[in-house]
Amino acid sequence: MKSPVSPKSIQHIAVCSLIILSVTTAHHTWAKNNQKHLNEQTPTPANPQRVSRVILGSESPVQAQIEFQRRAVIPIIETSKAAITANSQSTDSAAIVERNITTLTPRSISVPLNRHEKLLISKAQRYIDKNWNEETGMIDSVQGYPHTTMWDVASGIGALLALEALGVSDSHIIDIRLAKLLNTLYELPLYDDKLPNRQYNTVTGKPSGRFSQTPSNGNGWSALDLGRLYIWLTIVARKKPHLANDISNIKQKWRLAAAVHRKTLYGTKLNSKKENFRQEGRLGYLQYAATGYQMMGLDVANAFNCNALQQVDIDSMPLKVDGRNLPFLTLDPFLLYTIEISDESSCWNQLETLFLLHNKRYMISQRLTAFAEDSLSKSPWFLYNNIYYQGQAWHSVSHSGKPFVDSQTFSNKAAFAMSVIFQNEYSQNLALQVITNSVRHQEIPTGLYRDGKTNTAYNINTNSLILVSLWYKMRGRKAIWQE
Repeated sequence: MKSPVSPKSIQHIAVCSLIILSVTTAHHTWAKNNQKHLNEQTPTPANPQRVSRVILGSESPVQAQIEFQRRAVIPIIETSKAAITANSQSTDSAAIVERNITTLTPRSISVPLNRHEKLLISKAQRYIDKNWNEETGMIDSVQGYPHTTMWDVASGIGALLALEALGVSDSHIIDIRLAKLLNTLYELPLYDDKLPNRQYNTVTGKPSGRFSQTPSNGNGWSALDLGRLYIWLTIVARKKPHLANDISNIKQKWRLAAAVHRKTLYGTKLNSKKENFRQEGRLGYLQYAATGYQMMGLDVANAFNCNALQQVDIDSMPLKVDGRNLPFLTLDPFLLYTIEISDESSCWNQLETLFLLHNKRYMISQRLTAFAEDSLSKSPWFLYNNIYYQGQAWHSVSHSGKPFVDSQTFSNKAAFAMSVIFQNEYSQNLALQVITNSVRHQEIPTGLYRDGKTNTAYNINTNSLILVSLWYKMRGRKAIWQE
């Protein structure tokens, strides 16, 4: 598939064609010790043919009560533009790193998965089996929390297809699960009879959250979540033609055009019984989700407009940022777009720059990081760990934009996705860290907090992206959408 976006500027190519060669002795020692530790572990694989679900069951440590995680929407009143100054470091070590940058090596061909990667597959499969609902075909977004969003539904579809592609789940079982889910999606009570509500109960398939018991069937729709779901529905229709008719029926019933206004994405939010219709999405998130609308033939050209982008310097490296309000900037949408759709360059896609920033941050601090959005095992239950946010670099905030000090600095899903897209020693140590983080857990945990403690909010997005990343790797690093 040809990318729907324009070629990347010459300056971006110059910045994003670099990697860091220099690695320290401490880096080698860390990797060697972690590998020795991993070799001593022998976790038990999951049963690949398990179909029934243990409702709210978990063999993992007891977690704190989980609350629903809402994806942020753009407020009505626009705030002033952030100052274009990152709180970055300008140190002698940074200058040394700059002098040791060279050209990014080409991605290699597909290689067989190693035993640690296969163990990750079994852990992710255990999450799917344990949290899949036989009544609806939906998968709990967070373990112990029987609710889901359309974003999470898309992650569930990706996980099921990946399990089949990786050869660990029978195609007949996957077809049964997908057919059950597609039937549920068709029968969903729609918000205002137009589009799916922001969240649903995974056991009943009914709207959940605010106003779920009212004639409106919930409190609105998320344009971003729907865009991601449409990407995966289109992938299913292509890879499983016998399910294409079911997907066509869903698309005909849902009024996706209602989420398009002024050639960009608009969501709805019902507050105190007043509906707000507002533009949704910022750099990365907007363009990734808009791709799903393009697949449906809708005109969302303004979503790919780069005129609102500005440039800042983080750790002496240039980075594009969105100058509007609530400009969440994480790795997630860039990783998802590359793995699912295409790696062609554009004016908005700066994944290579973000990878280089993480690589350089490690060279300066000797600490692996991967900043992404993720569920939390404690309040506020969901966090945007931003590379840059309203004047501050490496800044974590809640969905409302409130800063959070005890942030998660290492996302297992984002780190692992980077490790299969990029090929250098740093990327492979990201993979090794994810394996180390997961070895004592039955499912893949979310990541690491700033203090080094594990974020045990086991969730569908983490386990799904790692499965799809391995699928992408086995395809010779070719995007899932591409034939």
